Amino acid sequence: MKIDLTDFCAVITGSSSGLGHAMAEALLENGATVAVSSRPGDRLDRAVSDFRDRGYRAFSLPMDVRFDQDVASAADTALKEMGQIDLLINNAGIGMPRVNPDFVASPKPFYEMDTEGVKDVIETNFLGYFTVSKHFVQPMLKKRKGRIVNISTSLPTMTRSFGMPYGPAKAGAEALTVVMTDELRAFGITVNTLLPGGAADTPLMTEKNRADFLKFSALLDPNIMKKPILFLASPLADNLTCERIIAKEFDNWLKEKSIAFDAK
Repeated sequence: MKIDLTDFCAVITGSSSGLGHAMAEALLENGATVAVSSRPGDRLDRAVSDFRDRGYRAFSLPMDVRFDQDVASAADTALKEMGQIDLLINNAGIGMPRVNPDFVASPKPFYEMDTEGVKDVIETNFLGYFTVSKHFVQPMLKKRKGRIVNISTSLPTMTRSFGMPYGPAKAGAEALTVVMTDELRAFGITVNTLLPGGAADTPLMTEKNRADFLKFSALLDPNIMKKPILFLASPLADNLTCERIIAKEFDNWLKEKSIAFDAK
């Protein structure tokens, strides 16, 4: 089953690689126009060039979610480029290596963390969701229609010992999701949470972290996000809001909701 997203426009932060790239690819494969966004650099340029070479309607949207003016400018650019914003996916994030490069094998307690590193993670993984949503929701408010998906992590990760600041930042983002849901409901804007359901094999991990992690657990393929994000972009999700969807368990979630959705 292919979802027709020909007239559908999406913005995905942190989509030059990893989970964001997989979700961008899924939407593009089904006809959507996608603003591929991340901090400026070669990785973003390569990702957009590859998508366009394959005939997809992708364009580059450089943006650092930590800076309000950067985000405001990007929101204006995205609206001018696409004419509308139907879906915003808050995905941009940085991981534990920012505060502890060897966090898997040699975890550190919060009181040994570098404050600047902690600020960087929180400003990206939590405040970034607020800043991006604040600016990109504006055309949705005027249209009284739109969708926001916030990418999160597992509940145990949020409160895991030696997981400061990544877990608490994601916990804040989920609390924000609930607040956004309530405040945007009257405008016809849905807000949902999507998470992989385990550690994913993304650039957030260094090669050493990946090797250490694989000693006790498998890593999820980022493509696990494709089917649920297609569902959240489809007409079946028109009125779905404040749901917390775990990609690894998505098929079971569909069964529990009695929803037939077989897009690949």
